[in-house]
Amino acid sequence: MSGFEQKFRIFSTLCTEDYLIRYANKGLYKRSLKELDHGVTVQYTWNEASVNCQLTDGTHCMLENTLDHWECSCPADNICKHVLISILYYQREHQTEDTLNQGEEASTAELAPESGLDKMHVHQAGQIQNTHSHGMKSRFRWMVESDLAPLIKSYRSSLIEEVLFRLRYPEQIEVLEDSLLTVRLVKQEIEVSFTEEPSLAKALCKVKQTAGNMAKLEAILRYRMQQGLDDTDVISGRVHDTTFSLQTVKECRSMLTGLLKTGLARLPQSYMAQLETLAIAAHSGHLPDIERGLRGIQGELQLFFNRHVRFSMQSMLDRISKLYLALQVLEQEKVSAFKQSQLIGSFRSKYYAVPELHLYGLGADAWETRSGYRGITYYFYCFDDAEIYTYSDVRAVYYEDNQFSYTEHYGSFTPWLPNLTFRQFAGEEVQFRSVKVNEEHRLSSGEGAKLTLLPRTSVEEMNLGKYMQDIPSVLAQDARSFELFSVPKERLAMIKVARVVEHRFDKQSQDLILTMESDHGETLDLTLPYSTEWQTMIKRLESGYGAGTLEDFYAFVRIEQQRIYPISFLKGPTVISLKLDTGYGRTGRVGRL
Repeated sequence: MSGFEQKFRIFSTLCTEDYLIRYANKGLYKRSLKELDHGVTVQYTWNEASVNCQLTDGTHCMLENTLDHWECSCPADNICKHVLISILYYQREHQTEDTLNQGEEASTAELAPESGLDKMHVHQAGQIQNTHSHGMKSRFRWMVESDLAPLIKSYRSSLIEEVLFRLRYPEQIEVLEDSLLTVRLVKQEIEVSFTEEPSLAKALCKVKQTAGNMAKLEAILRYRMQQGLDDTDVISGRVHDTTFSLQTVKECRSMLTGLLKTGLARLPQSYMAQLETLAIAAHSGHLPDIERGLRGIQGELQLFFNRHVRFSMQSMLDRISKLYLALQVLEQEKVSAFKQSQLIGSFRSKYYAVPELHLYGLGADAWETRSGYRGITYYFYCFDDAEIYTYSDVRAVYYEDNQFSYTEHYGSFTPWLPNLTFRQFAGEEVQFRSVKVNEEHRLSSGEGAKLTLLPRTSVEEMNLGKYMQDIPSVLAQDARSFELFSVPKERLAMIKVARVVEHRFDKQSQDLILTMESDHGETLDLTLPYSTEWQTMIKRLESGYGAGTLEDFYAFVRIEQQRIYPISFLKGPTVISLKLDTGYGRTGRVGRL
């Protein structure tokens, strides 16, 4: 028997019915068996690393000791019945041969049951059987013992990044071990079957192409997690792009140095043009977070030049300090690729598909940034991971003629259900399937997501975990300083309120102050800054509209620089988004509290 025939014989024994059906399909497997039953035979010609198979129906195949590489004279693009017939015929021939050999050994044993030769054969047969049994148990040990680096060598960094993101979400797996080790991702309804060879390419999955490759990687990583291994740190180094313009970084830092030396009092208004030029250069130099930082400083300076009451020297210093430090670290090029990627940021967030999300609407907030963006953000509590998720409708308005109508966008229809407006969406309880989200838990409006409306739970019955706070705990927490290597997160809280005890307008700061009181008598001031956009809302709330007689409700708030800004009021199944509903009126199920 040639060296390759021995390898092919071992391979053929591993080609069980289960293996061949998973690699091809059940119908093709049954057709191959029928052909054999009708008398098709195969002639084998052995080569150094392959075997030529001549079928009696005139077809010619070339096989190796793997199903990843094969050739057939028929026109089929995928694995065909002729390949299966070549393997199955070889199995039948050698099963017959093995049966005859076993019969001869049994006859010899009956003739000389007490001979030493027989005892030796029995002992050797037991050793072979034990070795085979042990081999079956240890065939898949590579899945937990192998180094991942060679296994994922062919994977693109973007694909690895998406799989790492999926691992943050719980996913039940079911493991079945027979001739293959099959890992079933329950929520996704995907099965991946691994062979004894340490290779993801040889794993079997009905999902094809990129989605199938991701499923293979996710399945082995979740299997390893189940066995107590955590590979996220090992493979995270493959996913960070740190290409940027060092010259632009130096120019930006030099400009900020000049700003600090000159001071605001002597700063000419032409400095705004310099900031705009550098922001464009940062965009071209693949420095998205640097561009955002420059535009933020530009917005603060515009308030300063206009002598606006909302200009904050502390906010200006915070923006300059954070940007200057980031530029200095990038210029030195001494930190890891991961930290560099955190400072560089990205122009567009990467979104990844999550099997399902169960969300509870908390309201919506309209906003405008000093860097020239307008939008509406919709807030949801997620039952699956106890985090706040958002969906934002945003437009850049720093270019000429760019407009954003809050009323128009709030009343428009969602991309997931054609008859559901964003006004309704803000106060619903929903179930998403196959929705895409990013690192900051923002929802994507991309295609493929399926949205189902659920009966809404009363807010009094909800457990919002860490977001449910009382007035003393909100007041006790200090405003968090910025961290250089992390994405700043909104500080959000849900507060139970007994009543509104006072509402007043501060003419000096141009803020409407709503004073809330708890059941225990603690008070808390909520701040609504005045602008012409919210003139109607301010007047209505100042006159006591809606809030004057409101008792025993929940306030969903954002905490920022030791000031507390209300987003919405909730009671029972009802939600009122303060800026959007009291400002423009509201119709439908969610009316006045």
